Amino acid sequence: MNNLNTLIGCFIFSCALNSNSFSQTYISPAVGYDFQKVISTEIPIHKIDFSEKGFGYESPLIGINFRQKLFDRFLLQIFSEFSHKQVRGNFYGGFTEYLLFHYNYIKNHFLLTYYWKNKWKIGGGITYNFVNRLYYEDLELNYISNQKYNYSENGWIFVLGLTYNQFEIEAYYYRRFGTPYKGDKIHSFHLHQIQSLGLRVSYDFKIFDGCKKKEKPELPPVNKMAGVD
Repeated sequence: MNNLNTLIGCFIFSCALNSNSFSQTYISPAVGYDFQKVISTEIPIHKIDFSEKGFGYESPLIGINFRQKLFDRFLLQIFSEFSHKQVRGNFYGGFTEYLLFHYNYIKNHFLLTYYWKNKWKIGGGITYNFVNRLYYEDLELNYISNQKYNYSENGWIFVLGLTYNQFEIEAYYYRRFGTPYKGDKIHSFHLHQIQSLGLRVSYDFKIFDGCKKKEKPELPPVNKMAGVD
């Protein structure tokens, strides 16, 4: 959270220095697809053997993106997105091999992005995420676990993008810093490492275009305004 507070502080300070920074503020609904790689803990008693070893757990996502101009080509991007995941696997040494893990994945990104020629975009930042309502379903025994677990995590994200008219196409890579640091004590349900590759498409709406000094009206020359006796 210290990194997040530092980023927000830099944003406020930059806006205070740049009187024209508030001339461009955008809100952008987004849709896309997220490809997730899940790695279990190495503790044998809690280890899960997932059926997909790479970025094979795909799911659609929806999100909302806020972008605020800081300087000429630098923008602050705050992006929040939601996806629902279904991950197949089984506990090592377990009696069943047909487990399906369900959870909601909510990612909140805080990025600094640079736009080159107002077309290409590159950026990076931190992300603060939530794993919500994590439970498993035993497909063989037709059993659903009663407990729904929640925990939070953070990591870093790198993005590349392309703008066209008011559309923005963005590819990203996300990696978690480490094991979850806050939430329920869920032991084997802790997904030791989550990584994501994804594509998003958003459409920009400018929601603020102010804080610019108004130009004074040009007055006619004094001699033209003077009356003739």
